[in-house]
Amino acid sequence: MDLIICFIDDSDFEHDLVRDEIAPYAPDITFVQAHTFMEADGMLREKVPGLFLLDLWGQDKEVSEPYLTPKEELEVMVSRFNTLDYVYAGLDDCGENRNNEYLKRLFTIVDSWRAMFEVVSDRIGQNRAYGLENLRQARMHYPGIPAVFYTRKSLIKDAVAVFRSGSDGLFIKPSGKDDSETLRLTREYAPELIEELSLIVEAGIEDMQRHKDFYLKGRDNRSVDVEELITAWKKFINKRFSRPLP
Repeated sequence: MDLIICFIDDSDFEHDLVRDEIAPYAPDITFVQAHTFMEADGMLREKVPGLFLLDLWGQDKEVSEPYLTPKEELEVMVSRFNTLDYVYAGLDDCGENRNNEYLKRLFTIVDSWRAMFEVVSDRIGQNRAYGLENLRQARMHYPGIPAVFYTRKSLIKDAVAVFRSGSDGLFIKPSGKDDSETLRLTREYAPELIEELSLIVEAGIEDMQRHKDFYLKGRDNRSVDVEELITAWKKFINKRFSRPLP
């Protein structure tokens, strides 16, 4: 029984990172990699993954005319942001509230950049609709199989959307100052990520069992013995963590 993690992301760079920097740390697991849920479903055929690993931000098909915001427009936006002078002005007069006031002022700068990032992303057509739709499809066609988001551009509003979507987790992709550093950080994070994903699979075993009849009946020529799949995952987890699962 193949142990599969299905990774869906619209970026070839991210697929390279998973294939070259993460997958080697879990040779017992097959990573099925696709750009859309439909592509992934076709690649899985009669097999069922133990987990869906989903990018959150991707190209929204509803944005018919994506465009880059001109540099001059961004410069005007940035010129209106609070500066560090605002953060430190009169701070020593805040008394016991000094630390909270300091963080509150500093956050106004962070939040301004966040808001600008969302505006620019919406114009390009990159948003969370991509990942949420892939999650919806995964839930519909693979009930009981855990699904988590793996993202680099997650923002405050994304955390709320992910929580409401009922996903099984949110993981942040390592991000360096350039591609080379991102590659290195991804490689260093890989063992921890594999273990965290394995724990998500472990936590979802009971839900898999509740849906075993769905998979035994088969869909699109897919008929899978979920108990056999669960046994295979348990063996892997026992080996990985050196502790028995019931």
